[in-house]
This record gives sequence, structure tokens and C-alpha cells, in this order.
Amino acid sequence: MANIKVYLLGRPYVEMDGERVNFPYKKAEGFFYYLCVKKTATREEIISVLWGADNENVGRKNLREAVYQIKKLLGKEILVTVGHTSISLNPECMPEIDWDNLNDENLLDAEEQGFLSHFMIKNSYEFEEWISAMQEQYNKRFVKVAREKLYKADATKNMEEIQKYSNILLKQDPYNEKLYYEIMDIYALNGNYNMAIKLYYDLEKILADELGVEPSSEVTELFHRIFNVKGNTNSDGVIWNLPFWGRNEEIYQISECIVGGAKDGCPRCVAIGGEDGVGKSALLDKAMQMVKGYQMIGLYAACYREESEFFLRPWSDIFWEVEQRADYQVLRESMSEEKWEQLEHFFKGKVMEENGKSGALNYQVMEQAVIDMFRKILEHNKVVLFFDDIQWMDQTSLQLLNRLLLTFGTHKILLMCTFNQEKDADVMESLNNIVKKGWLHVINLFPFNEKETNEILCKFLPELSEDQKKRQNVYRMTEGNAFFLMESINLMKEKGYTLEKSQKTNNVIKARLVGLPEQELEVLNCMSLFPEKVSIEEIELLHLDMDRLTLVRVLEKLQERHLIKELLVGWNVYYKFEHQVFKEYIYDKQSVGKKRAYHQILAEYYEAKATGKKNFAYLPMTIHHYEKCHNLVKVYQYKIAYLKEYYTIVNENFPVLHWEMEYGDDNQELSFHADEILRLAEEVIRFEGDSHQLQEMKMEMYYVKGRFDIAIGEYETGLANIKASESLAETLNDNKARLNNYKQMIFYGIQIENLLLVKKYVKEGMKLIDETDTDEKGIFMRLKGWYLLHEGRYEEARALLTQAREFFENRDGGSGQYAMNIAACYNYIGDVCREMKEYQSALSYYKIAIEKGTEKVVTNGLGQFYSNVGQMYYFMEKNTEARTYLEKAIACFEKNGYYWGLERAEAYMALVLLRFGEKDQAKKHYKKAVSLTEKMNNPTTVSVIRQISKEAGF
Repeated sequence: MANIKVYLLGRPYVEMDGERVNFPYKKAEGFFYYLCVKKTATREEIISVLWGADNENVGRKNLREAVYQIKKLLGKEILVTVGHTSISLNPECMPEIDWDNLNDENLLDAEEQGFLSHFMIKNSYEFEEWISAMQEQYNKRFVKVAREKLYKADATKNMEEIQKYSNILLKQDPYNEKLYYEIMDIYALNGNYNMAIKLYYDLEKILADELGVEPSSEVTELFHRIFNVKGNTNSDGVIWNLPFWGRNEEIYQISECIVGGAKDGCPRCVAIGGEDGVGKSALLDKAMQMVKGYQMIGLYAACYREESEFFLRPWSDIFWEVEQRADYQVLRESMSEEKWEQLEHFFKGKVMEENGKSGALNYQVMEQAVIDMFRKILEHNKVVLFFDDIQWMDQTSLQLLNRLLLTFGTHKILLMCTFNQEKDADVMESLNNIVKKGWLHVINLFPFNEKETNEILCKFLPELSEDQKKRQNVYRMTEGNAFFLMESINLMKEKGYTLEKSQKTNNVIKARLVGLPEQELEVLNCMSLFPEKVSIEEIELLHLDMDRLTLVRVLEKLQERHLIKELLVGWNVYYKFEHQVFKEYIYDKQSVGKKRAYHQILAEYYEAKATGKKNFAYLPMTIHHYEKCHNLVKVYQYKIAYLKEYYTIVNENFPVLHWEMEYGDDNQELSFHADEILRLAEEVIRFEGDSHQLQEMKMEMYYVKGRFDIAIGEYETGLANIKASESLAETLNDNKARLNNYKQMIFYGIQIENLLLVKKYVKEGMKLIDETDTDEKGIFMRLKGWYLLHEGRYEEARALLTQAREFFENRDGGSGQYAMNIAACYNYIGDVCREMKEYQSALSYYKIAIEKGTEKVVTNGLGQFYSNVGQMYYFMEKNTEARTYLEKAIACFEKNGYYWGLERAEAYMALVLLRFGEKDQAKKHYKKAVSLTEKMNNPTTVSVIRQISKEAGF
């Protein structure tokens, strides 16, 4: 059957084998489009929609004629009839219809098109009604998807996406003031006040020009609030206030609380919580500036730990601020002399009895006097009480504060305060009365994230703009804490780049640790020896004198002090420092002898774990602790072991695992990057001497470097390194190493499809294998199977690959050690079927390979399997499936920067995209394929690229 594509979005048309089809008349065309949506419809339904004005006999005759014309034009098999009742599109010959391919991911791409745009049939009102109903259905779905994507973008703070989907929604409904309000609010919450203000002006203009009205009072009030908030946030023209960088969302939340921007319109009190140094007090200062903009009276007092037992101490500062006000005299004259004396005596530390004699102050009298004073102030003003570190406020002061708030309500008087996160529960209990009424909004202030820290460093230390590693080091040390970051920046302005801690930082840390019980301090000392997280079992290695329950209690106490935090990784519980600077400070304060002794204990523990069960995950920790106790022999020994196995996974498609390993179980903070690994290799190779141990190390390093270079297409240097390793292997009479080098020569031969080279080294390897080299026997059987396949000896190849698969399955025993080699055998058997044109069988084998290849550790071989499935679907013209699997293949290859196989996946992706008509995207993938192929030099991929160039004219 011909390849038929139907386009119902925008101006509709039909293509058959790439050529546009012209229908003989409009109603036949409309009938076909109707069926493309409905798929099946009764004759009566079709007649009523298209020929409703005609009598029944004429309608049936017209329908028969339309069916005849469609079959004549598009092929007899395109339509099927069921008796005399219904007509359907043939499911066996279903055309490709763009309407059917609409989903939440691509729906918004069709924004400008609409359903059957500009398609009209004269005097066919029922058909027009159907089009209108479908367009309405399309519009509702369109708006729903756009809203969902807008909310998702808002949740992830993606400003580009917020703007994109906001514009789409406003274009659909340009007069909807509720929509404008919602989007302005979203922009403001994300700190983009300029866009929110611009949106208001856009609404104002469109309403004035087209409807002659003004925006509603709700939208206008929101606009004024945003305008006021904008004046209280940083811009390039104002002096920088470090703790306020990136706090736009919090500032906007405070503005909403001040004016009652929530749905119920009720103003709310604000409590700002967070760790020491995060910027709570600075945010409170900013709130005080905002309050002035709203013409409110702000009264401020700080609470101190040392004064937490003093009776009503914070309120004396409030009274002092009242005395400083310009209208103080008016306020005093409005109150009776007796009450004013009571207040003055009280707030200035004097006491009195009800009869006027010195003695204990009657609290009720004083409370009533304070309430009367605030009642006078609140007659013409709104008041906001600011208390910094409210966790240190005494109980009597809290009682008075609650009484004031409950007496006057938040429409007259507000509270804004800060508190330390350690005292969260105590503060919420103290303010329980206003919490229960829903009058309190809590803002938890967090440290700057890495992106925000980078922006700050680039702005105020421009010399770090091009040095990502230095910025990462600063972030790792400060963890975005505003105080630590500010101190680091000031120190670097003075001394240049340094990771030293300023004296002020050290003093803060020291103050936090003063008074810690000895047990807690010793646990912190032990934890500081570990590079990152630590389990309770690991702490016990160094703290043998403490039983488990006592240790758990100590750890909980340290968590309550916010010095450490608990992490859950799967079902495992770990602990780590809240701040890296605390960890480094505690580590540095311990004696060198003590640290080395502890590191030696830990190194030996991890070494036993790593070598006993060949557990790969323990190698990084073994290396770390041997480095810390300066045992360089052990460091190089285990770095080489780690490096060799790690790059077996990264640089080989189908590795045999020699260490126990689980996917995703790598210790990220200790893993090596490629450049570090290669530096280590160069360092070992440059060592002078000819001892047996050194020769072995050099042989391994040449092998690792050579394998890495071959995998990325650097053949010249890769082959030179493999030859150097092979030479040393012969000198040392190390047959295992010689076989490893032979395999790399075979892999090189496979990459460039040099059958003679593959044949030579397969033969050499088979001769070298003895009965003890069971792993190698199976691998060389598989590689010989590949060679037989590419010689065209398909049945021999299938038999040998089946034999190799069974060999690995018998050896594996469910351990997963040979999982990728088993998967590779299935993959190569799939290749045999593919060459024999048995596409369905090939597809089945490739899918089994994928299943086997995801059981243990995911390697680059999985990318080969995905790519092969994608290619099979391409040959079978199942383009959507082909695209899905090729996308997976490309993602798998790119994860490790792996080139072998990536070039072919990119080439086939270009071919698939051409079928979808996405020529620009296809060209991008084509260019990547060309660039990679120039490096990898694979003949099969070269021929595919030529095919693309010929088809698309690239």
C-alpha cells in the first residue's frame, strides 16, 4: 500500500508517497477528514453531517459517490464497509494522521495551526458545527496542557519556560484578568518583577484600546504591591547586600503578608527561621524597609540569650522607639498622666504598687496600660512589631505579645520575627494562639544553592568567572551559608583566592562548639576523618568505648544542635556535618599523630572489606585513608586496581566484572574523573626504575591509556600505548596482560571493520589461552563468532555464539559477573538474523540483550543494544519506536562520553527525523554523526551517512 499522510492541523491536506493529493470536490475531502478523526461512523451519521439538507436517497447516493472517489484516489483498501451500516478507515492500512500523534509533549507546538483551519464547505452547517466542536475540544486540551506546563515550570523556577507558557495562555485568552493576576503573581514570586509590571501595562493598554475600561481593583492592587517590592530588592544600581542575593521570593511573600495578599485577604504575621548565618536578620531589616513603604509604623527590638531570664526586657526597646517618634508628645497627651507614669516607670526598670509605693509591679495594670497606648497609636496607624531572635524572649514578654495580637488582630498590628531552627518547636508553641488562627506565615530561609553562589562569586570576584573548579571549592566549603560566603569573599578580596577561614569564621565556629560535652566532641572528631557521610558502624570502629545506644543518643543530640544531619540512602542510615567548614575546623584542630592512627585503622578496615569480597565500592575509601596516612605504595596499588576496573566499565561494551559492584553504588565524592585518571597514568609511566613491581604498574597504565584512546577514536596514540603494554607483558611473561592487549587490538579491528586484524588476534589469543583462563575462553569464542558473522558464515557464527552464551551462563550462576557478555552473545545472534533478513527474530534477540544488559551494571554495550533495536524499527518503518530507542541509545553513549556506536545512532536518528519531516533536527544529528565518523572511521556508518546526504541533500 502507498504511504499516506494526513495533516488535519492548520490548512488540511493529504500526501501519498510524498506527493500532495487533490480531491475532486470539497465534500469528498470533508468526508475523508471526518473519518480520519472518527475512524468509523454510521452512514446515517455521515449523511447528516455532510448532506443533511438532501433527502435520504440523494444523501445515500452522494455518500456512495464520495466512497468511490476516495478509493479511486487513495486505493481500494483505504476504506472498509461493514454491511450497510457503517464505514471505517482500514486498520490494516491506517494512514499516518497528525491528529492521532498529538500528545501533551507536542500539542503546544501546533499553537498557530488549529483544527481544519480555513476549510469550509458551502451550505454544510452541520459540518461547520462539527469543526467548531472539535476546535473547542482542541482549545480546552491546549489550555489545560499549557497550564500544567506553566505550573511545572513555576515549581522548578524555570523562568524561560514560565514566560513561554504564560505567553501561550495569554494569547489564547487576552482579556482574562484572572489569568493576568495569576501570571503576574507567578512572575513576582519568582523575582521577575519587571515582567509582572510589564504584564500589567500590557493589560491596561489592551483593555483601554479595545474595551474602553481599566483593570480591576484586585489586579491594580497587586501591581502596586509588586512595584513596592521591586523597590526593596537588589538591582545593579544599588549597594550590594550579600545576605539578600536571591531572596526575591521571600521578599514577595512578606509583602503578601503585610497587605493580605492571600485569598482570604487577611494580613499575616511572619516568622523567619533558619540556621546561623543564613541571613535571617538581614531579611528582617529588609522587611522593616518595606513597612515604611506601606506607611506603617515599625518598632524593633532584639532578644538575647543572656537576657532571656530578664522580665519584659525586649519591650523596653519598643517603648524607647515609641519615645523617639515625632508624634510622641501627641500620644502622651492623649493618655492619662497616671497610665503614662505606669508605663514610664515600668519600661525604665522601676517598679510600683497600685497605691503608688515602691514594690512589685502589678502585671495586669501594666498590660492594660500597654494596650491603651497601642489603641491610641492604632487609631490612625498600623503597627508592625519586629523581634530578632524571638526564641530568647522571656515568657512574660511572649504573653504580652500574644495579648496585643489577639486584642487588635492582624488588620491593625503585625508581628515579624526571626528564630533559630534549633528552637523551631519552642517558638511555634509560644506563638500557638496566632498559629491556630492561621495568622502566622513561616519562611524557612535556606543557604544559597550552587547556582546562586556562582552568580555571587562571579559578580564580586570577577577573577573566578572562568574558574569553575575554584568556585566549586568555595561552595563546597561555605555550602552557600551567607555569613561564611561573605567572610570568604572579603578574605579573598584581601589575599586573593584562598580556602582559609577568616578569624571571624573561626570565632563563630568556636563559639558554637564551646560547652559541648566531651562525648559529643569526640564523636565529631571521629566523623571529621571521613570524606563525606559516615555510618554508625564506621564511627564505632574508632569509638570502641561507647555502646550503640549511647552513641545513638549522642548523634541525636548533635542533630538537635544542628551540627550534623541524618541521611537515608536506601534503607541505610548515615550522618554528615551540616557544614563543611565545621568538619574542616574540627579535623584541623586534632593532632597529626591521632589523625594518622585513626586513618590507618580505617584504611586497614576498608582494605579488608575491598579485597576480601572483591567489593569495588570500598576501593575509594581505602585509597582515601591510605593517602591521609601517607602510605604511597598502597595508594598506587589500589588506585590502579580502581582505575582498571572503572575503565573496564567505561571503555568496554561488554566487560567481565572482577569486583563486586552494583549500578549506582559508586561513591560520587571519591570517584575519579578521566583527566585525573590519565594524569595518574602519566605519573606512573614517568617513574624511573626497572623493578618488577614498577614494570607491572607501567604495563597496566599503558594498557588503560591505550584502551581509553581507542574507545574515543584516538587510534594512533591508543595503539602505541597498547603496543608498549604488550611489550612489557612479554618481558614479564604475563599472559593475562597479553590477552588483554590482544582484545584491545580486536576491538580496534571491530571498530574499523578490519576483518584480517580481528582474525589475526583472535587466532593469537586462542593459542595463548590455557585451561585456567576460563573467562578469556568465552570472550574469544564470542569474538570469533563476530568474525564468522562478518565473513558471511552465518550458521557457524550462530552456533559458536550460542555456545559462548551457554558457556557464560554456566559460569555466571546468577552472580551477574558475565551479564554483559551473555547480553553481547544475544546481540551478535541478533546481528546474524539481521544479515539474514530475519528482522523480527533480530528484534527479539536485541530486546533480550537489553533485558540482560540492565541486570547488574549498565555499560556502553546497552547503548549498542538500544541502537540496534532502533535501527530494526527503522527498517520496519515503525518510526515512533525507532526514535524512542535511538534517543535511549544516544543518552546511554553520552553518559560516559563514549563514541563507539554513537556515530551510527546519530546517523539513524537523522534518517528517522527525516521521515517525521523534521529536517532541521535531522541536520543537527547528521552533523554530529559526520564529526564522530571522521574520528571513528567505521565503514558501515560512512555508507549510512552517504545515504542521508543523498536523501536530504545535506
